[in-house]
Amino acid sequence: MNTSTRITLAIVLLILAPVGLTAQETTMYAANPLRLDLRVLGHPPLDVIPPGESAITSLVIGADANLYGGTSGKRAHLFVLDPKWGHVFPLGYLPGQESIFHALAAAPDGSIYIGTSLLNQGRIDARGTDVLLRYKGYAGGHIYRFDPAKELQSRVRMQTPDPTRPLPFAADLGVAVAGESVVALIYGEGALYGVTFPGGHFFVMDLKTGKTVDKGPVCGAPLNEEPFRSIPRALVLDAKGRVWGTGDYGALFDYSPGTGTLTQHRDRRIPAEMGREYKAIVDAMVLNRDAAIYGGTSDGFIFRFDPETMTIQNLGKPIWQQRIRGLAFSQDGDLWGVGGEPGGSARVFVYRTRAGSFESGGMLHVNRTPYYAWLAYEAESMVAGPDGTLFIGETGRLAHLYLLYPWK
Repeated sequence: MNTSTRITLAIVLLILAPVGLTAQETTMYAANPLRLDLRVLGHPPLDVIPPGESAITSLVIGADANLYGGTSGKRAHLFVLDPKWGHVFPLGYLPGQESIFHALAAAPDGSIYIGTSLLNQGRIDARGTDVLLRYKGYAGGHIYRFDPAKELQSRVRMQTPDPTRPLPFAADLGVAVAGESVVALIYGEGALYGVTFPGGHFFVMDLKTGKTVDKGPVCGAPLNEEPFRSIPRALVLDAKGRVWGTGDYGALFDYSPGTGTLTQHRDRRIPAEMGREYKAIVDAMVLNRDAAIYGGTSDGFIFRFDPETMTIQNLGKPIWQQRIRGLAFSQDGDLWGVGGEPGGSARVFVYRTRAGSFESGGMLHVNRTPYYAWLAYEAESMVAGPDGTLFIGETGRLAHLYLLYPWK
C-alpha cells in the first residue's frame, strides 16, 4: 500500500468513526417556550416603570399570595402581581433610594419589609474602586414597612399606575446600620435579619421594639478589586428558625434567635473554584421540605447542606458560567435555578432531586404572542408562587418579569 493510498484510507476512517462511536452526553432539557411567559412592568404595551429603573433585583411572595418585586436603578420601585389579575401593578418608588437588592421580606401579618441600597455597580475598568467611593458620606440603607392592604383599599378603581408616585403606606423604620447598604434581608419570628455592604455586617431588627442590633461583620475588610468579596447575597432560615449565611472564604455562619449568638463555622465552606476561595459568595439559598438547605454560589456551583449533620455536598455546576442568580423548588420537589455572568444570557436549569442529576433548560426566552423570541440577558432573583409558578426577575435596562411553568 503506497503513501497516497494510506492517507486516503485514514481520511475515510476518520469520517466514518463518529458513526460507530458515542461520546459522553450532557442531559439537555429544552425549555418549552410555551412554559415561559413574561410581564411588562405596567399595563401593556407601556412599561410604566421607566428604563434604567426597572431592573428586578428582589422578589418575595406575600402573606396574601401576591408576588412583590423591587427594582434598582436611578430610583427603587415596588410592584405587585396578583396571580388572579395577571399583570404587574407598579405601586410607587422610594424617594432618595436607588436599589432594593435581595432585600424584600414578607411577614405573616401581610406586611412587606424593604431594605434599600446604593446601586452597587461600577465600571469594569475601575474594579470596584468607584463603588466604594460612593459610600463616603452615605447615611445608610433604610428599612421600610409597606402595608399592602391599606394601599389596595385606597386604590381608585381602574387607576392607571403612576411612575412618579412615591410609594404610599410605607413607614420608614430608619437606617439599619450607619453608612451601610442592605443587600440581604429575611423575616423570621418577629424580627428582620440582614447583611450590609460594604462592611458585611449582620444585623437583627426586633420589630416589636424597633431596635436594631449590629452583630458585626461576617467577612473581612473591603477589597478594591472585589468589593463584594465574601458578603452573602442570600440568607435562609432552617427548620429550627436559625439563620444561615456565609462569610470569609465562603464559610457558613448561623445566628440563633434563642441565644442571640452568631457562630462562624470556618471549617464548613461552600464550593469554589481553586484559587477563588477567598471571594466565594453564596448567591441564593432555599430550604427544602426535607429540612436540607440548597444553595448556589458565585462560581456557579450548587450545593446541599444538612444543618443537623453539618455536611456540605457539592452537587456540581449546572451551567458553564459563573453566578447562580436564583433558586426555587417546584411543587414536585425539583430544584430550579437561573444563572449567568454579567453581559451574558440568563440560563435556566433544573436539578432533579430524586435522580440526583441536572438538566439544562437553555436560555431564558419567551416565544409566544406578543413576545416572540424575547430573550433575557441577565436575571437576579427567583421565587416560587403558591400554585407552583416560578417567577424570575430580569435585570436589564428595560427589564421584565418572567413566568416559568415547570409542570410536565
